[in-house]
Amino acid sequence: MPGRARGRVLAALAVLALGLPLVATPPAYADSYPSWSDVQKARHSAAARAKEVRHIQGLIKASQDKVDAARKLAERRGAEYAVTRDRVDNANDRLAAVKREVAAERSKALAAHQRAGQMAAQLARTGGADLQTSLFLEGSSSASGASTFLAKLGRLSKLTQDNGAIANAAEETKNAAAATQAQFTKVSEELAVLRQKAQAALTAAVQASQEADDQLKRQQQLQATLQAQLDVLQSKADATYADYQSGVRARRAAAAARAAAAAGGGAGGSTSAVPSGWAKPAYGPITDVFGARPDRPAGANPYHRGTDIGASCGSPIYAAHSGTVIYAAPLGTYGNFVEIDNGGSISTGYAHIRPGGTFVHVGQHVSAGQNIASVGETGAATGCHLHYEVRVNENAIDAQPFMAARGVPLG
Repeated sequence: MPGRARGRVLAALAVLALGLPLVATPPAYADSYPSWSDVQKARHSAAARAKEVRHIQGLIKASQDKVDAARKLAERRGAEYAVTRDRVDNANDRLAAVKREVAAERSKALAAHQRAGQMAAQLARTGGADLQTSLFLEGSSSASGASTFLAKLGRLSKLTQDNGAIANAAEETKNAAAATQAQFTKVSEELAVLRQKAQAALTAAVQASQEADDQLKRQQQLQATLQAQLDVLQSKADATYADYQSGVRARRAAAAARAAAAAGGGAGGSTSAVPSGWAKPAYGPITDVFGARPDRPAGANPYHRGTDIGASCGSPIYAAHSGTVIYAAPLGTYGNFVEIDNGGSISTGYAHIRPGGTFVHVGQHVSAGQNIASVGETGAATGCHLHYEVRVNENAIDAQPFMAARGVPLG
């Protein structure tokens, strides 16, 4: 067995003997990944040491490039999901507007139909067109009869004219109602297609985010080993294999501690839910409300679909209700975003989370009042705050009256 390969095997056996996990190195690095033996040999020659240092530094950079590429892909998939989500929201708005138009046109058509029916009944009571003949025979024998005839004939003429106008109006309102109904059907069909696209984009975004997290964990393991080797090469003092492994353990422990702190929700703890099962998502004044906003920040949606709570940077964000995390990744102008399915067709969203401030993952069950993230200003935010959303049947609604009705006023 060649010396370089034998060194790798011995290093692997030593790692197993110490109870440490082997580093899962990417296939591209397999032929050039340095062993402890390689590092020790390189220490005895300045030229070899410099070469190995450059080699390891290149591997560390390539490892970090993988992490960055995975993160950028996750951000791109999140931005794509954000676009499809906005399109669904806009289609929902159009559908709601058309629903109101359909109701109004139907009401007009019904009223016109009733007026036409009333006029038809009135004409039927007068005898309709036959009335002209009876009036002529009735009023032709005298001057007074002729005068009465002309008066009655004038009323009949007006009645038939009104009837024609009312009939035309009834036809027009019926056609208008049919047109708005056709528009409603069209927008409904468009919405169904957009929802399918949004679901596909959501799946892709979640997958890319999970892959980025997995890539980060793998590369942190690799980088811990590579950095420990680099430390040995750049150290002026002699280092034993135990020193080297101690360095690996220390770096891995530091990474694990950071991950555990994030998974545990940081230092924010939790807040209590009221008897309704709901809790405040953050503490601070209301800085922007639900609805249209012509003075929106650059790049932000012209319709604000949430309530902004002016919580300070780094302050805790709490789950407003128990549920399952369905999204925890970047989301376009929302920045880092968490969405929780709270059951009963209700979901809540939390935007602009600080980098590294997301403490939950997709599929995780959370309790009402649990610290799930911390406040930041990612995305299109112009300062630290929480953008809080409530959605019912996937439609964003005003969170303030919704939360107040559950005993949890915002602000």
